[in-house]
Amino acid sequence: MLKVASFFAGIGGFDLGFEQAGMEVVFQCEINPFCQKVLKKHWPTVDLYGDIKKISPDNIPKSAQVWCGGFPCQDLSLANQGKRKGLEGDRSGLFYRYAELIAYHKPKWVVIENVPGLLNSHQGEDFRILLEKLDEFGYGLSWRVFDAKYFGTPQRRRRVYLVGSLGSLRSAQVLFESEPFAITAGQGGIASETLAGESAKNLADPNQFVFQHAGIGRKPSAGPQAKGWRNDGESYTLDSRGSADAVCKTLDAFRVRDFTGLPERLDGNRYRAVGNAVCVHVARWLGERIIAVDAEWQADQSKSSNLPSNMELQAVP
Repeated sequence: MLKVASFFAGIGGFDLGFEQAGMEVVFQCEINPFCQKVLKKHWPTVDLYGDIKKISPDNIPKSAQVWCGGFPCQDLSLANQGKRKGLEGDRSGLFYRYAELIAYHKPKWVVIENVPGLLNSHQGEDFRILLEKLDEFGYGLSWRVFDAKYFGTPQRRRRVYLVGSLGSLRSAQVLFESEPFAITAGQGGIASETLAGESAKNLADPNQFVFQHAGIGRKPSAGPQAKGWRNDGESYTLDSRGSADAVCKTLDAFRVRDFTGLPERLDGNRYRAVGNAVCVHVARWLGERIIAVDAEWQADQSKSSNLPSNMELQAVP
């Protein structure tokens, strides 16, 4: 069983998804006190550390061969237009500490999640730096932008996922399929067979609306991910600023309704945690792919080690 070290763990999106795929979480790092409480509730026996800058490399189990983490996106996000410091920022710059720990341990697999703004921050220079760092450590790198709405969730959530495989480019086998896959036929419709191989019900209801409430009274096209309202079974991207979605029915008072699974008085800490979280459905899909590719690679390595060497062949009369 592959063991996982989770960095910038948040409320455990990667952790839960990878566990559902068949991995075991053995290490967590998260500085936010509210998120720490959530992690401790669900992973009470896993070692949990706070500030990544204060972690000693020796604190991280050598048995963890899958490292995952979505380092802070605030300095990269398009939502902060005009204020994007990129990897020079105090928050997104924590990538450098993450890279130092990777260089020390060199796990077999590294998985990074972040906003699509990572790709064009500082005209692409920040992403170039990230790639060069991990390439320098010996990783074959592949990346792809996924939208959570194609994985069985009713939320539009585009994120870039980067996978690094030590010593080879088998990361490409994780992120890219050799055969076509189904996608939704139109906006808001959820295909019976999604990219993740799951199904989901269309939540469209003529009396049920989702509001991007920071945009009430503004044009639907305003903002990097659009604002306004919709009732097509799809939600705007939840974000950590609390400006994402309010779900209501036309005959109800304007507030988050019980049917969303959230309390009527939305907890700010919970909203920020959910807005920053990795989509579990995507994490599970990635975990399953990593397990399959890793098993195939191990089998190939085993076959290669059992083949006679050239010297042995030459010795045969």
